[in-house]
Amino acid sequence: MTERRGKTGQVTIGLWFDESAGDIHLSIPGHGLSTVNAEASSKRGNPHLFNKLAKILRDQAKPHPAIVEEWERGR
Repeated sequence: MTERRGKTGQVTIGLWFDESAGDIHLSIPGHGLSTVNAEASSKRGNPHLFNKLAKILRDQAKPHPAIVEEWERGR
């Protein structure tokens, strides 16, 4: 692994889309599981991150939620 300096860290994260729940699950080695969803009002909601993770899953030919290509103004 390349040595990093400064404030940047690196981690490998496992991702998968849970279609029944509508969440993207993240598995972080040594730190357990977490989820993110597209609902801004939800405790686990982060629409922007959810969309970025959905694109990663799509690009890796994995099951993924619908992708938002263009965001509404003010969002």
